Amino acid sequence: MEANIKINGITCIGCVNRIDTRLKNLGVLRFDIDFQTSIAHVIYETNDVTPTEILDEIIDLGYQAYYV
Repeated sequence: MEANIKINGITCIGCVNRIDTRLKNLGVLRFDIDFQTSIAHVIYETNDVTPTEILDEIIDLGYQAYYV
């Protein structure tokens, strides 16, 4: 599955790496973000992780996030 997520509050590559690490530990296959739009593209297997779990993980890190 693929999804796009708007993530507010990302200010540097450290933020991206932090999110990327947590999502990959959760089972996300790929996480890319466009810094200009703050929209992330996520690829994941539905057997490994749910959309709600992905969003909750990002929010748990302190970012505002929602699917677009």
